[in-house]
Amino acid sequence: MKHILGMLKPQLDFKVSRVPKVELAYLQLIYAISQIRKQGENAQGYFIVTNGEMLNRLSQFEHDYRGKEYAEVLRVSLDSFLRRTVRAEKTGILSGIVRAAILDTNDAPSTSSSYRSMREFILAETIVGLEPDVRHLKDESRFPFRVGWDYYGVVEN
Repeated sequence: MKHILGMLKPQLDFKVSRVPKVELAYLQLIYAISQIRKQGENAQGYFIVTNGEMLNRLSQFEHDYRGKEYAEVLRVSLDSFLRRTVRAEKTGILSGIVRAAILDTNDAPSTSSSYRSMREFILAETIVGLEPDVRHLKDESRFPFRVGWDYYGVVEN
């Protein structure tokens, strides 16, 4: 069995105060993948961002912590993602909803169901594209290390 762990950091603003939080999330992902592998199981991490500035920062973390072999850092363009996955007439509406949710610079996690749903959708669709046989698990009691991963799935061998 292969464990798939994913994290999505969609904030378009990248305030200095958030750098340690993003860095900690990245390190948490790298650590979890390395520990699962040490237990003799296969695992892969995906850290998905939505803007170039954050991608640059994550690329630096990837280099500093030698995390490339544990987690792939990817950038997803929200506009192109929406165009590919949503019918043309709904793109404008959904794009506005997504932008409103993502531009929320509140430090507290958003409780908006549309925000959570869109994050989950983007992450799940991206991971399915990379790991076509993955089965998404939502039962948090089964998540590795009891961490609230943005995405957890398994690929059966």
